[in-house]
Amino acid sequence: MYSKALFYSKFVLILLVSAVVGCATAGSYEKQPPSQSENHLEGTLALNKQKASPHDIQSIQLHPEGQPGQAPILELTTSHKLLLSFDYLGTQNQQFRVTVEHYDKEWNKSGIGPNTYLDSFSETIIQSSRISFGQRPSYHHIEFSFPNNELQPAVSGNYLIKVYSTDDNNLLFSMPFFITEDEGQIETRVERLFAQRKDGRPLDKLFSTYSYPDFVEFPQFDLSMSFVQNQFWGQTKQVEFLDTITPGQLRGYIESDNAFVGNYEFKHLNLQNFDADGQQILEYQPGVTPPKVILRRDVQNLDTNPNWSEAAINIGIPNDNRNSNYAQVEFRLETADGISPSSKIFIVGHFNNWMINELNQMSFDSGKRMWTGQAFIKQGTYAYKYVNVQDNKVDNLSLDQGFLSSQQEYLTFIYFKDPDQNFDRLLKVDRLIKQ
Repeated sequence: MYSKALFYSKFVLILLVSAVVGCATAGSYEKQPPSQSENHLEGTLALNKQKASPHDIQSIQLHPEGQPGQAPILELTTSHKLLLSFDYLGTQNQQFRVTVEHYDKEWNKSGIGPNTYLDSFSETIIQSSRISFGQRPSYHHIEFSFPNNELQPAVSGNYLIKVYSTDDNNLLFSMPFFITEDEGQIETRVERLFAQRKDGRPLDKLFSTYSYPDFVEFPQFDLSMSFVQNQFWGQTKQVEFLDTITPGQLRGYIESDNAFVGNYEFKHLNLQNFDADGQQILEYQPGVTPPKVILRRDVQNLDTNPNWSEAAINIGIPNDNRNSNYAQVEFRLETADGISPSSKIFIVGHFNNWMINELNQMSFDSGKRMWTGQAFIKQGTYAYKYVNVQDNKVDNLSLDQGFLSSQQEYLTFIYFKDPDQNFDRLLKVDRLIKQ
């Protein structure tokens, strides 16, 4: 472990995937302009540091191996792994370069280098990918699981995995993940408050008690706590007031004016197949490449499909068999008169990792008096919503009133500012589901 510093002058993990992928329409996967997610918008659901993928990279997933949909959190000294997977659609051979970076609790780059936060050689080659069976378009499914001999995190904390094109060294996408030490014990509870907001939505106020390990000498200075709702990493709330009066315990909560919306709403999108069902899928056009799916319109303040048949934790997962198809899915939204036709409305969901991407921006059709937008989506089950971006701020609530409420997932993070190495260790993560 200590000899690694001799050859760790630079961390570069190279992931080579050679894929010759047929595409019926030349130029369908040209390079796209930078995504809106790079503009550091206020109120995004994803991290501003995340990079939305171009059109030829789809269905990005990062989760514990065998647990799709779960948060990408791993214990430091475990045999379990995280699985990064995505589909590559393109017309030429493609190679990928992958790097991992360590961050502090507020997602600033930490002061430690790769020779500290990695305990492995930093270069590897993925030699295989799974080719789809004659889909239009066809694709290669790529999977990379770690820790392994080539990539082994050595410390806990926040991480960002970045995937680059080796052709031009452009960043294709990035995703956060977390390594925890599983030290101490957490008890978290949720108090649901009503009649606190003008729009009638309830609030969830979180309280957490952390019993910390003996090596923490100055909890009032070195420990911190934060909460995350529904894996929306860009909406992380730091706990400002902590109580260390009780020996061995850290207590924290968020104030009512900073509480989470308790009935955060989503729309359920069932794309297990693309056949028109008269309820959600209005029209299916299999004769074009890629196939096209037209959804029944959504109406602001009105749910036209009130059948939430699955818990939120069971959705957000693309089908992984190679018979699964992609489709260009058309969304349509009818808004209230108060929404200006010049508004910037985006579709966000599991299929684009809840990121604001110019590929999914909607346009107003003055003839039909509704908004239309598209997303390229693989067969599977997802949740989605609409967000309105004005003055560099994201309004992620007003366009979905009347959508269905779902159960809320809350994660509690406990960080320890290591006084010797001066970086944020992630001691413990707790998960709570609120119905």
